[in-house]
Amino acid sequence: MKDTQNKVKYPIATFILFALNVAAFIWECVVGEDELVWNFAMYEGAIQDGEWYRGLISCFLHYGFPHLASNMACLLLYGYSLETKIGHKKYLLIYFVAIIGNALLVNFFGKNGLHVGASGAIWGLMTANLVYCLKSHTSPLYAIRGIAINLAYSFKEGVSWQGHIGGGIAGVLIALAIIEGTKGQDVGGE
Repeated sequence: MKDTQNKVKYPIATFILFALNVAAFIWECVVGEDELVWNFAMYEGAIQDGEWYRGLISCFLHYGFPHLASNMACLLLYGYSLETKIGHKKYLLIYFVAIIGNALLVNFFGKNGLHVGASGAIWGLMTANLVYCLKSHTSPLYAIRGIAINLAYSFKEGVSWQGHIGGGIAGVLIALAIIEGTKGQDVGGE
């Protein structure tokens, strides 16, 4: 089955993920950001400590509204683009495999920080968009531009490069496995 048969009109999964991130932020506002980050943020060694659940929950928490807003803007941009091309199931698979990649790299290279945010999963969407462009023989400039801008930002102090790179690598690997090549389809942005 070619990916063109998986196209969807409305990116329902993207909207649901958006809503879950907003709901988690409201939860942070009610309970307190410090408490939730302390209890659920990903950190180096969390999986070995038996706190594997942090890998998932941390990807829905954010450090304040600007962090949430920037991640949700990227989720809408890259998520909408990819989900409408490959369908809900493949899209969600990429998103959650990217969360695993995010968690693994933070688990092994997270240093002393507490890592939260959807950006690792969003990196998986960005790199999967690049794979889609290459497999569909369309211009990859949209995807390359997003990756380049976000890569430059990833190494600023206080930003989880581990989560970004882990999610991006996982996104490439799963996209290579599940996205089939098509001709003449564009992934938006151009």
